[in-house]
Amino acid sequence: MKMISLAIAAALVLSTSVVGNAAAQEPIRLGVATAVSGDAAAYGKPLLDAIQYMAEDFNKSGGIMGRQLQVIYYDDRGVPDQGLQVAKKLVFDDKVHVLQPGSTSGVILTAMPVGKDGKVAMWGYGLAKQWLIEGEGAIFRAGVPEQVSVTSLAAFAHSQRKLRRVGILHIDSFPGESTRDLFKGAFEGRGDGAKIAAIASTPEGTRDFSSQLLTLSRAKLDGLVIAVYGSGFAPAFRQARQFLGKDVVLMETASQMSDPKTRAELQDLAGGAYYASSPMTPVNPDPMTQRMVNNLKQRLGIYQEFMGRAVVGMMVMKEAIERAKSTDSIAIMKEVHKMRDFPTPAGPFTFDPRDGEGLKTGIVVEGNASADPTKDKVVFTVRTSEPIYKERVDYTRFFGAGYREQLYKLHKVN
Repeated sequence: MKMISLAIAAALVLSTSVVGNAAAQEPIRLGVATAVSGDAAAYGKPLLDAIQYMAEDFNKSGGIMGRQLQVIYYDDRGVPDQGLQVAKKLVFDDKVHVLQPGSTSGVILTAMPVGKDGKVAMWGYGLAKQWLIEGEGAIFRAGVPEQVSVTSLAAFAHSQRKLRRVGILHIDSFPGESTRDLFKGAFEGRGDGAKIAAIASTPEGTRDFSSQLLTLSRAKLDGLVIAVYGSGFAPAFRQARQFLGKDVVLMETASQMSDPKTRAELQDLAGGAYYASSPMTPVNPDPMTQRMVNNLKQRLGIYQEFMGRAVVGMMVMKEAIERAKSTDSIAIMKEVHKMRDFPTPAGPFTFDPRDGEGLKTGIVVEGNASADPTKDKVVFTVRTSEPIYKERVDYTRFFGAGYREQLYKLHKVN
């Protein structure tokens, strides 16, 4: 009987060891909802390519906590209802440990509650503030928000170029109106006679801006912000040069001037124009940025700004999992919340518990008079430690009462 008891005990120990080893070797599953078809694929596909590149790079270096990283993705087509179904499949069928819940802010807002209910740690790359505030601390942003990049451009226009009468040409949709309001508030808020002297809007998809630019030209502007996106940007830029002349400073807020296809259309007209950018741009001389951009170019044949957001998301999430020594969502996100000056190619990641943002470095780039954006140069850099929204993140639901106060004390903010 004694020998039988010892045999059973040994078998139990062996069984427990086998189960433990199996769990340790199980891959960490990253779920990705992104657009690989439809209009949103223009940025959803490059994001996925960069995610897969980073996963392969991690795995070659031993993975995360000694476990391989497995990327599972489905096409959300940039459509919220499709994104909702994708998120449900990733969370409840594939049982992912980490989730990137959508290719647009609209998809993220729809799909993010699935990740919260399934208790999955999340990161996103859309730039609307709503999903970050409504994330309740369960998700972080892997990109520089436009509240940082647009206000950086406004600060540059006022303090460096000494502009005082600026106009805005924008599309009449949420992105264009958001840029209009952000730039106007930041520029006029600097005082010293700075004002937005004229505003003109245009339907999305427009390629003839002559009537809007004729109206703007009557305001005797010294600068113009062009918040027109996609295929309409280059025509708007060229026509602005025609109607407003070479002395009016042209600016844009979405780094479209850094796109080789756009620059092929603009050619020498880009000289002396400016654009706001994330620090993860090929023209940023920072060694980490240069190394990552070059690696992505060599592997994928091209670099786009959306790839930079994927790199940051993957780097921060890997670091948080390794610090937590766990795939538990609460443990992971607590480590994200504690991060201070974690180096990334898009600037240091320091979590601000007030607004939930981690990247608050913006740069302004001057275009050169050619079709080659790699010859552009960074002319202005600014980093803020102030909260950029009036709204505050409420952590109570997932992290308990008093958690926000603990974070505020840790980061020494009020």
